[in-house]
Amino acid sequence: MRSWISAHVWLVALVFAAVAFVSRPAAADDRQECLNGSKETAAATIAACTRAIESGDYDDRDLSILYHQRGDFWSWTSLADCVDRALKDYTDAIRLEPEAVSSLLNRSHIYNQRHDYDRAIADVNRAFEGGLSDYGKRVGYDERGYAYQAKGDIDRAIADYTDSIQLNANSYFALAARGSAYHAKGDLDRAIADLDQVIALYPKYAPPYYNRCLVYREKGDFDRAIADCSQAIALYPQYRDAYYYRGDAYQAKGDVDRAIADYDQIISLDPNDSDAHSSRATAYLSRGDFRRAFADLGAGQVLLWLATIVLLAVIGWLCSRTGVYARRWSGRTMIEACEQQIADMQHRNAALERIAAALEKHSSG
Repeated sequence: MRSWISAHVWLVALVFAAVAFVSRPAAADDRQECLNGSKETAAATIAACTRAIESGDYDDRDLSILYHQRGDFWSWTSLADCVDRALKDYTDAIRLEPEAVSSLLNRSHIYNQRHDYDRAIADVNRAFEGGLSDYGKRVGYDERGYAYQAKGDIDRAIADYTDSIQLNANSYFALAARGSAYHAKGDLDRAIADLDQVIALYPKYAPPYYNRCLVYREKGDFDRAIADCSQAIALYPQYRDAYYYRGDAYQAKGDVDRAIADYDQIISLDPNDSDAHSSRATAYLSRGDFRRAFADLGAGQVLLWLATIVLLAVIGWLCSRTGVYARRWSGRTMIEACEQQIADMQHRNAALERIAAALEKHSSG
């Protein structure tokens, strides 16, 4: 009996040993598949990473790497929550290895996508403290510059983009982003210089032409604005914003027919584009085509316009009337009377606006 028990114990021990012997190579194979995966095999790679993570054979830095790798591959899936899963994996990687700089940079990108700019900046700062390669520094400068620009800290954004450009003079993102930052700052010549360089390096990309169109439009150089937006449209015929600002430039030059043609094109791409309808209405009004202008504006907006015009006319008349009696009133009394008349008219105009809104709601229903 004792010998049977002893034999049974040895048999169980051999089974566990065999399982351990088999599981370790399997976990090692999963790790290799996880680390060497490709976007074409994203689902299989994620499954291998998951098996390796759950094997219990890895900890600390090795486990952090597996989480990071799985985080990368979520982006190649069509899952609705792929970004949430990636964020969780990068966070787990950082928890296990606080100086996991690649996970910090990738998480900063997700934070930027979610408009959580302070966290994006904090992650990039931690990544720099952990030590980055030149490529990592470029990614860090670009992500942090983007966050600073989104927060309105234009000077810091420009500084980061400039540092990125010093590491790679042909960086599309850094040059285009710095051009945009210079534009936001009002430094239009430097904005154009950066966009010139982007276009020279990447002549088949539509956005740099569109962005330079905006800068030329702001400088009042309508012909160059039209040329750049036209090139953007040639490269990407569905570029609605390029049609809009080319139409705006045509309208500024007095070429109303071409402006209307561009607004027509936008509306054909998106019938609900309110800006295009409003701009086309203005163009129709400028050539006296009130019927088409009112059709674009809608009943509610037309009433608001008319109410505003009436209000301004009545205010002007009341204030001029008040001026007739200015000699009998002190200056302050005259001003107070005029202000009272304006306040009364604003009250009446608010009522008109409510009526207009009700009409608009009724017509849309």
